[in-house]
Amino acid sequence: MITKSAFFAVALALTGLLSGCTKETGSASVAPVDTVPAKATAAATAGQLFYVSGATGNDSRTATQAQNPATPWKTIQKGVSSLPGGATLVISGGIYTEKVVVPASANGTAQAPTVIRSKQGETATLDGQNTGSQWEGLWQLKNNQYITLKGLKAQNGFWYGFSGESSGNILIDSCSTVNTRASGIYVKTTSNLTIRRNNVRKACQEPGRDASGNGAQECITVAAVQNFTIVGNEVWDNPVVGEGGEGIDAKAGSTNGEITQNYVHDLVELGIYVDAGSRESHTIRVHANRIINCAGGLFVAGELGGTALDIYFYNNLVVNGTSSGFQFQSTGNGRFVNIYVVNNTFYNNGQKGFAGDVSNFSKNTTNSNLVIRNNIFYNKTANYRYSIWHDLAAPHVISNNLFFDFKPSNNGTNSFTSSNLTGADLLIDPLFANATSGDFTLKPTSPAINKGAVILLSGTPLFTTDLIGKPRGANGTRWDMGAYEN
Repeated sequence: MITKSAFFAVALALTGLLSGCTKETGSASVAPVDTVPAKATAAATAGQLFYVSGATGNDSRTATQAQNPATPWKTIQKGVSSLPGGATLVISGGIYTEKVVVPASANGTAQAPTVIRSKQGETATLDGQNTGSQWEGLWQLKNNQYITLKGLKAQNGFWYGFSGESSGNILIDSCSTVNTRASGIYVKTTSNLTIRRNNVRKACQEPGRDASGNGAQECITVAAVQNFTIVGNEVWDNPVVGEGGEGIDAKAGSTNGEITQNYVHDLVELGIYVDAGSRESHTIRVHANRIINCAGGLFVAGELGGTALDIYFYNNLVVNGTSSGFQFQSTGNGRFVNIYVVNNTFYNNGQKGFAGDVSNFSKNTTNSNLVIRNNIFYNKTANYRYSIWHDLAAPHVISNNLFFDFKPSNNGTNSFTSSNLTGADLLIDPLFANATSGDFTLKPTSPAINKGAVILLSGTPLFTTDLIGKPRGANGTRWDMGAYEN
């Protein structure tokens, strides 16, 4: 298996190059990006530091006193409520039994964002003690602009760890959550959002739906969010089977997003999910992620009849999923248009139930351009049912894939059998470097080298590098199959 240390060595290096539930939630409206009531104040206070310490603080102190680390405020809520826009709140490590709501008065600007962070080398932890109310986050943003949360922790939340709503220009960076009944991080109706380098563990511990049919959402959820990046996070250790708990989900009309370099592992639900809900989710790239030991790998859906449009899954590694490596969901009969599943490596998925490497259960006759190319499907398990199964054959473009071993679906007139294979498909061992130790790069003698097609979008390559940033096609005009370029 891929070691945690090895993954983060790669993830951090790549990050340095960068600057579900069927119940739909949230409104499609998004707060204006630049509605900040106190720009002058933010500019004037940029760079100023204010301090909080649960051990030595006193909330009766003035803001001037709280700028001295020797005379801090005591509670985080006092700190954020008194914080001028554009300033930085430095919170000493320790356990704080609070639920913190960041007010709009703390909003920053593009020139001077407001930062709320743990003291360097320490961790400020909100402990919800498993009490509270539904929809409540331990760290809450609402109607906020230009806010950075960094190095903070949420644990034992009755519902969410970090939550955001109707906000813009939000960065949640290097934070952690553990043991939340719903999502570790949940953001809706927001624009310009980055969720980066966080650790989300034991999220979605609520096993059932409430009386209104609401579930616990997903470990990291974005709903009706425009312009988002979810990068370099670790999501793991969810043993609870319930109504929710998928690793990462972009849903409910989320658009213009990127889900990349995340390590999702050891979940009883699937790894990464794009769900349009009842709306249109479009222009989302899901790439360079590792999904290991989850119920399933990559899924796409329109669970309430919506449309998933221009969704690109590439350079991902999916290993040991109990259900299918990739799945087009049928729930709600959503529509799929321009879905690309290309240059991924799938290893021993579909180990339980009616599942295999790729499953398309959709019966929507308006689906179009479902592209499955350049993938490596390695499956030597006894229980997987098929390599590819689809209910509707017409909209698929399937070629340039490597199957080892190939298993036909044989389930009706639209079954995918050996007669559907093309001359560009391979039925042979891909020769991974060392799959038993989690190294799925290709040996120099691999038959997958230079056997992939160059994937173009409007005449331009859809992507130019592999899972670890190596250039595609460096050894010739053709690409290699799978997530790794030799």
